[in-house]
Amino acid sequence: MKIGLIQTRGIGDIIIAAPIAHYFIGQGHEVFWPVESRFHSSVQAAFPAIRFIPVYEEQTGYATVEYFLNQPKAELEQRGCDTMFCLYSHLLDLDVIDKQLAYSLKFDEYKYALTGVPFDQKWQLSVTRNPAREQALFESLAVHGRYLVIHDQGEGFKLDIQLPEDLLRDYQVIRISAVTDNPFDWLGVIERAGILLCVDSCFANLVEQLNLCSHKYLFLRSHTRGTPVFKNGWFFRSAIQ
Repeated sequence: MKIGLIQTRGIGDIIIAAPIAHYFIGQGHEVFWPVESRFHSSVQAAFPAIRFIPVYEEQTGYATVEYFLNQPKAELEQRGCDTMFCLYSHLLDLDVIDKQLAYSLKFDEYKYALTGVPFDQKWQLSVTRNPAREQALFESLAVHGRYLVIHDQGEGFKLDIQLPEDLLRDYQVIRISAVTDNPFDWLGVIERAGILLCVDSCFANLVEQLNLCSHKYLFLRSHTRGTPVFKNGWFFRSAIQ
């Protein structure tokens, strides 16, 4: 059977839902997934078993119904998908959700409940990594000795994380930035860090689902339903300053 997933962006949502696709693939199905074109090469390399399809914002307009729903649906219909799941728990006030599930569950729980995939599969995330790219990024950062990693911004959001003097004295500070256009390149840097401080973001999802970094702080910025489930040893902080 051909299964289509509708979730055009962002990277964090794709990471959260990738195990859903792999669950279906493990049952012998093909999974097709239209995604924002600027993410396409990154997620296709990270999850090669999933058939990602680029959606071009310049053709659909930014954050439009065409971008989020109509064009992805057309792409999936063109490929003969037998079943489609729209993974958004909220979408531009359109009636495309299961309201009882959406109002009762966190948004990551919703994706799994809607598709009938056990929620514990979320922590079975499998990423195809590129060690050469990870090492090249690590070396470009001139890392020396102990270091901590900070990720302080998401889409339309930036947090000023203040570090105590003892951390500044004892650790080199590495900030995740746009030095690479592939977020998965940061995995090698993150997993070797002594401390991680990050906002709720795609990197937090990667760290959570792969259970990386034993000493980590998560800065929360959304309400309960808009915050995914984190269970792997985080210290929680408020991002409200």
